[in-house]
Amino acid sequence: MSVRSSRPRRRGLTSVAVLVLLFVIAIVAASLVRVSVAYHQRTRSNERSLQSELLADAGVDRALAKIAADPKYAGERWNVSAEALGSAATDEQQGAVVTIEVSGSPGGGPRKLRVQADYPPDPPRRARSSREIMLP
Repeated sequence: MSVRSSRPRRRGLTSVAVLVLLFVIAIVAASLVRVSVAYHQRTRSNERSLQSELLADAGVDRALAKIAADPKYAGERWNVSAEALGSAATDEQQGAVVTIEVSGSPGGGPRKLRVQADYPPDPPRRARSSREIMLP
């Protein structure tokens, strides 16, 4: 009789072992998904930071070209469209804003050029880069 009574226990133990194994697999899968999402978010953040750095450099180049053409140039707010950045305008990619300020008078000593680039312009995901240059 003991042989017959041990078989149902083994079947029950097998079911429990399978359930525990499925639970462990589910925990591992959830951890992998969490790591993957975190990696994706970090990559997107790095992309936004790099784009804002490049936009700040472009703003400096733009300002220097405008100052060369017109010494009285005092700055501007440059709205860069998502299409100009090479991406479609979606909720996630809204373009960028580059603010250029030139302080000081053209003939009265050194002037200061300040450039600030925000990509994208909305605060939750915004990356901001700035440049400051003294002009002769």
